[in-house]
Amino acid sequence: MGESMFIYKVVMVGDFGVGKTSLVQRFVDNSFSEEYLSSIGVSISKKLLHTKIDSTAMLWDIEGRTEQKSIFKQYLLGAKAFIIVADLTCESSIRALPNHIKLCLSSSKDAPICIALNKNDLETNIKISIESLRKLSDNIINIYKTSAKSGEAVEDIFNEINEVLISRL
Repeated sequence: MGESMFIYKVVMVGDFGVGKTSLVQRFVDNSFSEEYLSSIGVSISKKLLHTKIDSTAMLWDIEGRTEQKSIFKQYLLGAKAFIIVADLTCESSIRALPNHIKLCLSSSKDAPICIALNKNDLETNIKISIESLRKLSDNIINIYKTSAKSGEAVEDIFNEINEVLISRL
């Protein structure tokens, strides 16, 4: 089979250290590293998906400290979808979700958004109302509790983005 016909850009957005890179690594390579490596700028990975229409997901993993930089909005340009990642063990990353959603929508009003509440394999006392998160935007197609370490819901989140984008063709 040759190159896929449908190529799209998904941007991973979230605070520093929430696990964006680990989620991409789990999805693309089915691997996880305990070693923390901070992303600098943007890292682009791709994965070929064989569904009813073969497609290539171009995954833009943006560093978590970029929001204040003017370059941040440039990274969002051309995105067909967003995965906004928060750390279930870090309340400030969850509180930052509305701001991340607003930034994404300023770049692409119609793009679907999935929220990944990552590090579900770790213990936490933080209470999260999934219902209140859903109300943040009509663009939110789903909210997943994920674990890049165990792989929990990682395939699901990327596959749902793929299905939604294919359905819009």
